[in-house]
Amino acid sequence: MLWMAAVGAGLGALFGALSTSRKRKQEKAEIEKQKENARIQYEYGKEYSDNLFNIRKTESLENLGMQQRNLDTQLDLSFDDYNSNLLAQAFGAQDARIQTSSAIGESIAAEGASGTRGNASNEMIRSYVAEGLERNIDIQNKQNDNYLNRMIKGADMSTDAINREKASWLPGGYRIQEKQSQDSYNYNLYQLGKSNFDWQTKQINDNTFLDYFTGITGGASSGFNLGSNFGDYWKQVGK
Repeated sequence: MLWMAAVGAGLGALFGALSTSRKRKQEKAEIEKQKENARIQYEYGKEYSDNLFNIRKTESLENLGMQQRNLDTQLDLSFDDYNSNLLAQAFGAQDARIQTSSAIGESIAAEGASGTRGNASNEMIRSYVAEGLERNIDIQNKQNDNYLNRMIKGADMSTDAINREKASWLPGGYRIQEKQSQDSYNYNLYQLGKSNFDWQTKQINDNTFLDYFTGITGGASSGFNLGSNFGDYWKQVGK
């Protein structure tokens, strides 16, 4: 019966269209779900990255502050020791000068008592002793100056290193630039995935006519065959 085949074809075309529409909605919904999941995943990753960065920043700045305090304390102690040593050296130099002057005076007095005062050899010895004392004091002063310069230079270098590390956590610092670079990379990956989902949605929209045409014709063909088979069966039953 031809009319059954025609009815079958019509119903098949209708169900094919409905099936295609349902399939397209499911595909779009799935793409949108994946797109939304990608967005949420990116936001979770960004939040985690920000929190981790802030934790590391806080820890680093606290450690740097502790290093600076320890450096200041150590420098104060070193200055105290340095000043104490200077004072001790000053007293020692003064004692040495007094003792040397006394020895020279005794030497001159002894010469006078023995009637040999003005002996060139003794004068040379006394001059050597006096000059030697002053040379030793000068050497000691230079050593003190060198030690002080090294101590100050070392403290300055340590302070510079601490300040550079602190600056790295401020806007424009290399750690901030590193964080911005990582954020930019993650964002670009997210945008790439989003673009891919948008492309998939566009492909579905661009193929709307073809999908419906395929679904309708396929459904109509299946319905026509089913209707024809049912008509043949009905004829056989009618006989």
